[in-house]
Amino acid sequence: MNREFFTHFLMLSSWQIFAIFAFLGLMFFSIKKLRDKKFSFSFRMIFALIVGLILGFFLQFLANFPNEAEAKAIVWFGEAKHWLGFFGAVFVAFIKMLVIPLVFACIVKVIVEIDKDIKISSLLGVSLFWILFSTTLAAILGLSLAVMFDLGSNLTMQESSRQIREISSFTSILLNLIPSNIINAMSRENIIAIVIFAFLVGICAKNISKKEEYEKPFESFKNLAISFYGLMMQMTTMVIRFMPYAVVCMMANVILSNGFEAMKTAGLFIALSFLAMFLMFGIHFLILLSQGLNPLIYAKKAFSVWVFAFSSRSSLATLPLTISTLQNKLGVSSAVANFVASIGATMGLNGCAGYFPAMSAVLVASLLGVEVDFSFALMVVLVALLGSLGIAGVPGSGTMAASIMLAGIGFGDNFVLLGLVLAIDPIVDMARTASNVSGAMTSALCTAKNLNAIDKELYLKS
Repeated sequence: MNREFFTHFLMLSSWQIFAIFAFLGLMFFSIKKLRDKKFSFSFRMIFALIVGLILGFFLQFLANFPNEAEAKAIVWFGEAKHWLGFFGAVFVAFIKMLVIPLVFACIVKVIVEIDKDIKISSLLGVSLFWILFSTTLAAILGLSLAVMFDLGSNLTMQESSRQIREISSFTSILLNLIPSNIINAMSRENIIAIVIFAFLVGICAKNISKKEEYEKPFESFKNLAISFYGLMMQMTTMVIRFMPYAVVCMMANVILSNGFEAMKTAGLFIALSFLAMFLMFGIHFLILLSQGLNPLIYAKKAFSVWVFAFSSRSSLATLPLTISTLQNKLGVSSAVANFVASIGATMGLNGCAGYFPAMSAVLVASLLGVEVDFSFALMVVLVALLGSLGIAGVPGSGTMAASIMLAGIGFGDNFVLLGLVLAIDPIVDMARTASNVSGAMTSALCTAKNLNAIDKELYLKS
C-alpha cells in the first residue's frame, strides 16, 4: 500500500527524483543570484534554456535513450517527466490566467484612450496588412523549403490516431469569430472574439462620452479601465519574474517527453522547421529594415520573448511579455502594442498558420505522388492565409492549421499520413511559436512606424 501511495499518488518513489529536485533547487538558487547581481533578463533566460537542455539530455542519457515503450517501464523517468511537466504547467497556468482579462483591458484602454492622431480604422487596417503579409511570406517560405529539400520522398509515415478536425467554409470561419456568447468565448480562449467584444465596448463608451449626460460617467469608466489595465500589468510583471525558473523545467520536459527514435525518423521535418524559424527571423529583420528600424536592436530586446515562446510553445502565454517588451523596450505606443500583439497572438501566426501547414501540404502531396506545380503552390498559400484567421494561439494549434490546409487543398482524407510528424509536434511547435511571436512583434513595430506611434529614442536606447 505504501509503495502504491508513493508511486502512483505522490510519484516520489525513486532516489533519482530527489536528486533532480536537488539539482533544480541549486539551479533556481543560481538564477536568483544572477538576478540579485543585476544580470539582464535575457541572460537569465539563456542560462535557463541551456540548463534545461543539459538536464533533459542528461536524463535521457541515464535512461539509455529509451523509446516510448521502454520509457514507460522506467519508474523514475516517468516521475521526472511528471514533475518537470508540473512545474512548467503551473507557471503557464498563471500566465494564461491573466491573458483573457489582460486582452480585454488592453483593447478597451486602447479605444477609450486612443490618440486623436491615430484613427481606429488606420490602426486596424495597417496592423492587419502587416500580420497577414508576414504570414503570406511564411507560407511561401515553408512551401519553398519543402520543395527544395524534396520533403517526404524518403519518409515512411506511420498512421496516426489523431483525426482531421471538422473544417468549415470560409464564411463559417468568419462567422465563428463573432462571439454569440462572450463567456463561452472567454472559456475557450477565443482571443479574436474577445478583441471584437472589447472593441465594441470601447467604441460605444467613447461614443456616449460625447453626450453631455454621460460625460462624467464616461470619465469614471475611463479611469476604471485604466486602473484595471494597470492592475493587470502589475500582476503580469510579478508573474513574469519567475519565467527563467519555468524555462528550465519546460525545456528539460520537452527533451524527456519526445524519444530520440521519433526525432531521428522525422529528422528532416524537424530540421526544416527550425531552419524556417531562423529564416523567418531574417525575413522579419528585412521587413524592419525596410521601415527604417534597426533589426539588431530589435533582436537584442526581443530575445527573451523568443526564448519564452520557444520554451512554452504558446503564443497566448507569451502575450503579456510581448506587450511589455513592445511598450517598455521597443518604444511602441500603448495603443499599438496592446492591439496588434493581442490579435497577433491568434491571427496570422507565421509558424502555425504559415510555414508549417505549407510544409505539411508538400509532405502529403509527395507521399501521394501529387505534382507540386504553380497552381498547387498558389492554392497552398491562399489556404494558409485564409486559415490563419481562425487559428488559436495555444499549444497544438498547428494540428488545426494542418487540418484546414489538407481539407482546403482536397487532401482531408489523408490526414493520417501526418502521423509521424504529429508524434514530434512538441519539438516542431517550439520553432513555430517563436516565429509566431516574432511575427506579431514585427507587425506591431511596422504598424507603429507607419502611424508615427513609436518612441525612436526608447527603441534606440541600449
